[in-house]
Amino acid sequence: MTTPALAVHELSARYTGAPRRAVDSVDLEVAPGEIVGILGPTGAGKSTLLKCLSGVIPRHDDEAAAKGRIEIFGVDLGQFPSLAAITEQVGLVMQDPELQLVNTTVREELAWGMENRGLPVPEIERRMARAVELFGIEALLDRFTHALSGGEKQRVVVASIFCLSPRIMLLDEPTSELDPAGTESVMNAVRVLADEGVTVIVVEHKVEELAVYADRLVVMDEGVVRQVGTPREVLVGGHAPYRPQVLEVALRLREEGYWPGELPLSVPDAVRVWSDERAKGLAS
Repeated sequence: MTTPALAVHELSARYTGAPRRAVDSVDLEVAPGEIVGILGPTGAGKSTLLKCLSGVIPRHDDEAAAKGRIEIFGVDLGQFPSLAAITEQVGLVMQDPELQLVNTTVREELAWGMENRGLPVPEIERRMARAVELFGIEALLDRFTHALSGGEKQRVVVASIFCLSPRIMLLDEPTSELDPAGTESVMNAVRVLADEGVTVIVVEHKVEELAVYADRLVVMDEGVVRQVGTPREVLVGGHAPYRPQVLEVALRLREEGYWPGELPLSVPDAVRVWSDERAKGLAS
């Protein structure tokens, strides 16, 4: 039996002075190479969950306490000697990219973490070249990090974490400031990482992208996991707080008797359904 990349048992977390737990009795298993999307309204506990999974809570954030057990490939997170040791396995991209940019230029930012780990120069160059290609940031290499747009900063931070080759990547709204092309670039890169065995957990409000790229979705509300299932299970008949627009339109059309077949989760899905129905009509 394959060891889960991540196993969470009865995880709870509470911030000092808060009236309730930010994360409440969460149980979750994630397989190696799986992409899991986390949905929920503001305040649902999504970002707090990622901080717990990365060890930031309680090792760095002393305003929060946590209890429960988290295992990374079968090893209890509490057995790691330091937060730095955890980052060799788990990479966290936070909501605000400004908090993770520490160097003057993009090139320096990509190399910084690898240099701190003492990687040889050829390996640093190899990883940088791969990150630049995957995330489409070649034109940014010699730019000053402070002069980048919000979306460019997000892509650079994701790329810099990728350069460290974590086995698990935790992404907190990595496309929130990206245009559709930038969003597609990042999500395509996420798919490539997963195909190579990297486990990805992503908090994202762009549910259209999660519907296409995620293997499973987790719905949270008030710190509690309300549902875990495939994108179709969660978005069509589940507890999702929001749905892809194309699905909303199809649901309304079905109520009026105009939607011909399977409910779509994406625009290509909708085109396929209409094309199939048109082909059936022409054949009859």
